[in-house]
Amino acid sequence: MPNERVKPLFMYRKAPHRKELETLKRTLWHQLEKSGCLWSYATDSQDINDELLIEKALLYFEFEDLHLLREIYPMPYLRRIWRERLVSQGSYYDIINWLLAAMFFNISNPDKYLKQYGRPKLETRTKGCNNPCI
Repeated sequence: MPNERVKPLFMYRKAPHRKELETLKRTLWHQLEKSGCLWSYATDSQDINDELLIEKALLYFEFEDLHLLREIYPMPYLRRIWRERLVSQGSYYDIINWLLAAMFFNISNPDKYLKQYGRPKLETRTKGCNNPCI
């Protein structure tokens, strides 16, 4: 039997039902509220913004708690939100982005990835601008 392919463990796990997903989202949202990360957002809203939830969870949760995001959202979606909302901030979140790239998203060369998708340099953003003040 050594030629048989072994399926990864996640292949055997059942996908959570929609009700369970909503419960998990609410749990994450309440954890963020309790920690004070959502102090400027309305807490009585029934509709949870997925992108905001992902962004704040990636920023403020411990790595041990991030596995909940994987249970709710597909990895390509998590990576897209991370790239659009956090990596695009450039050097502001350098350390967190590097750790997320290496440990959560399993990117083999985080430096190259962050340089490629990070905020463009000032020279490239102001190319063709005739304003002498910049």
